[in-house]
Amino acid sequence: MGRIEVYIADHKKLRLSKGLDELMESLTEQEREKILRFKFDADRIRGTAGAIMIRAEAFRSFPGENCVIAASEHGKPYLEGHREFEFNLSHSGDLIVLATNDTPVGVDVEEIKAKDWRIFHRYLTSEEMSMIESSDDQEAAFFKVWTIREAFAKEEGLGLAILDRSFTVDYDSCSISYEGRRLLFSSTGYTSFEGGRYMISVCTSGSIKEINYHDLSPEEWKEILVNIPACF
Repeated sequence: MGRIEVYIADHKKLRLSKGLDELMESLTEQEREKILRFKFDADRIRGTAGAIMIRAEAFRSFPGENCVIAASEHGKPYLEGHREFEFNLSHSGDLIVLATNDTPVGVDVEEIKAKDWRIFHRYLTSEEMSMIESSDDQEAAFFKVWTIREAFAKEEGLGLAILDRSFTVDYDSCSISYEGRRLLFSSTGYTSFEGGRYMISVCTSGSIKEINYHDLSPEEWKEILVNIPACF
C-alpha cells in the first residue's frame, strides 16, 4: 500500500479568488453547474480550487494524459482510466483539503467552532457522547468524532446516509468497523489531525501505514496554475 498524501490549501493565503471565472472555464460543464449551484462565493472558490488541485495531482501521477474526472452512481468522483488513483476532497472555512492514495480514501475537514453537538445524539454512541462530555474541549472532541464518521462514509462512497450508530470506532487502535443494511461489513483505519482550529480526519481501507501532510505555499499554487492547461 502506498502513502497517503494530504494537500491543504488556505484560500485566503493563496488568494484563490483571483481569476476564478477563468479557472472555472477550464472545468467540465457538469463541474461548473455543480459549483454554480453554491450560494456563496467562498463555496464556489473552494469548489473550483479543489477541482484544480485534483487535476494537478492526477497529472503529476500520469503526465501527458488528459485528466477526466467522472463520478460513481453514488456520486464519488474518480479519474477515468485510472481507478488506482484514489482521491477525496473536503472543504470548510478557509481550507480545501485533498487526500490521495492507491486504495479508497475519504477525508473530511471541519472548522472547530461553537456548536450544539448534542443534537447529533441519534448518530453517536453512548461511549462517544461520554467521551465528548468529559473532554476539556468538547467542540474539538465532537468534530474529531464527526469528521471520522464523514471521512469513512466518503471513503466507502455510499454517502452520508450511513452515518448512524452501526459504527464501531476503536479510538485506541484507530480503526472502524461497520455493519449495516447498505454495507455488509467494512474495516478501515483512520487518523485525525487538529491544527489552527480545524479538525481533519482521513480514512482508508485497512490500516494507515504512512501519511504526509502538505500545506500548499503561494509558489506551489502558482506552479499548479501554470501547469493546469496541460491537465485538460
